[in-house]
Amino acid sequence: MDWDRMIRDEIEGLVPYAPGLREEQVRERSGRDDICKLSSNESPYGPFPSAIEAMERELRGVNRYPEGASLALREKLSAIHGVPVERIVAGNGSNEILRLIAQAVLRPGDEVVYPWPSFIVYPTVTQMFGATKVPVPLVGGAHYDLDAMLAAVTDRTRLVFLCNPNNPTGTIYTREAFDAFLDRVPEHVLLVLDEAYFEFVADAAYPDGLAYFDGERPIVVLRTFSKIYSLAGLRVGYGFVPEPLRHAIDCIREPFDVNSVAQAGALASLDDQAEVERRRRENQEQKTYLYSGFDRLGIEWVPSETNFVWIRTERPVEVFEGLLAEGVIVRAFGTTPALRVGVGTPEESRRTIEAFEAVIARLGSV
Repeated sequence: MDWDRMIRDEIEGLVPYAPGLREEQVRERSGRDDICKLSSNESPYGPFPSAIEAMERELRGVNRYPEGASLALREKLSAIHGVPVERIVAGNGSNEILRLIAQAVLRPGDEVVYPWPSFIVYPTVTQMFGATKVPVPLVGGAHYDLDAMLAAVTDRTRLVFLCNPNNPTGTIYTREAFDAFLDRVPEHVLLVLDEAYFEFVADAAYPDGLAYFDGERPIVVLRTFSKIYSLAGLRVGYGFVPEPLRHAIDCIREPFDVNSVAQAGALASLDDQAEVERRRRENQEQKTYLYSGFDRLGIEWVPSETNFVWIRTERPVEVFEGLLAEGVIVRAFGTTPALRVGVGTPEESRRTIEAFEAVIARLGSV
């Protein structure tokens, strides 16, 4: 078999997604049992109690296929946000919806503009469907430049991805900047606002994407239950999309893509907004603790509107390995001079600062 001829040319150059190290891997490498996994932007807390109860009840019926359209979940989201259910889509994580959007609209020769560094799925789905990647560097490696992104748009641009807050830097673009951008972006461009971390935002200048969604303009707003709702292991995301695009997505998505347990957990989670607020406050408190520790240790950090912090380091590989030796898993991005540090429980925050202290004691600095 000539596999080079068998496999599509667009796949060449793509590499499988590399998740962060598992806790058992780090136990073997570090010799420690007390591991802090802070590499995947997960919630350090379990699902909401009401969600656990709903999922346990649903387990008794998993011999049946799930409700194929996630209708109860979409109806609940419709009632909460005042958006017609016909303009809401659910997916196997927001990742799947990103891929389906790309599959539905991209043609060979189209261009896709996105910030960089940002979410790895944007360049992946662009290449997967034969379009041209147009990454726009973040200012100082951390902050959006919407003027530069607008300048990168051409007649061939089909999609623009905006991750707000941005992963992996934790930064946002403001309402004022976005308003100016939106006034000038051409009508032929589909704008995808990826807001996986919006529940954590404290900055009043943040532009809630849903305030711009009317179901008519080419704007999509994507969100997820993986982060503040603690359902990362179930993979359930949702989006607000114009109805013609929702129909196209329904035509190509996998049947029963959101499993029944995920639907039950997500639906129940929406009833506990008091817990969402509590977790938002806890996350902010732990970030403040980390900021203070980083300042004391002379570590440069970028203010974050998420549940992780982007820190600067000229020795990312050495610092990453040093933290592993202390049982703390963060996220490295090759030789990029930064690391992404997840925000955990109070105990994990204390361990994180202690681990950086130990690394600095060995290396002299980060």
